[in-house]
Amino acid sequence: MQHPGFFQRGGPYPLKVIAEAIGAELGDDCDGETKIDDLRPLHQATRTHLTFCASRKYAGQLAETHAAACLIKRRDASLVPEGAAAVMTDAPHRAFAMAVGLLYPEALQPTATAAAANAQGQLVHPTAEIAEGVTLEPGAIVGREARIGAGTTIAAGAVVGYRVFVGRNCYIGPGATVTHALIGERVIIHPGARIGQDGFGYAMSAAGHFKVPQVGRVIIGDDVEIGANSTIDRGFLVDTVIGEGTKIDNLVQ
Repeated sequence: MQHPGFFQRGGPYPLKVIAEAIGAELGDDCDGETKIDDLRPLHQATRTHLTFCASRKYAGQLAETHAAACLIKRRDASLVPEGAAAVMTDAPHRAFAMAVGLLYPEALQPTATAAAANAQGQLVHPTAEIAEGVTLEPGAIVGREARIGAGTTIAAGAVVGYRVFVGRNCYIGPGATVTHALIGERVIIHPGARIGQDGFGYAMSAAGHFKVPQVGRVIIGDDVEIGANSTIDRGFLVDTVIGEGTKIDNLVQ
């Protein structure tokens, strides 16, 4: 499924610019002009990515990473493999969270969803794509650049957010909210469910709790059913994936 993404990414930035912004120090043999265009976990990072290693227990993954650079404690800098730059900091997780905020500033704060009502009194953004046979009950909100597949019902008071894709013959129940998500076909989301909001992510240090921007998505496969008042958070860097045919009870988090 082609999707333009939910967040605009800044950069690419030279490594030295990122290090200065987050209060980290480049190793002596680092090339500060190395361009960083995204951030990834150790096992997914490639030659244009910044990653982090918060503890020596991840030394195995660190040894195999293909990242351009890794945020790491000074005492562990020697563990960074050849070809990757060691970027030293007292708090790698916190520094990485700051770097995510630098590249994805939109992820730091929730944004508005609602649009002005159309001629039929429906709260549908003019850039949303609504297929034939879609039912929009009173008070349903469909946000900017969202897509709703044929035969789907968006029930009263439900919210479908920015760039959310909903497949054919789905049901989004009363009062449910769906953001930062790609929904398959024949999916049933019962009343009050919450899909795609921030995960509970904070980098803790002596300086306090630092909110970690969550830039992953929720991907829900075909024929999934999600119970009333259940919640499915989006991921930090990687997607939260609910496989085809999954059934989730009420009040599950």
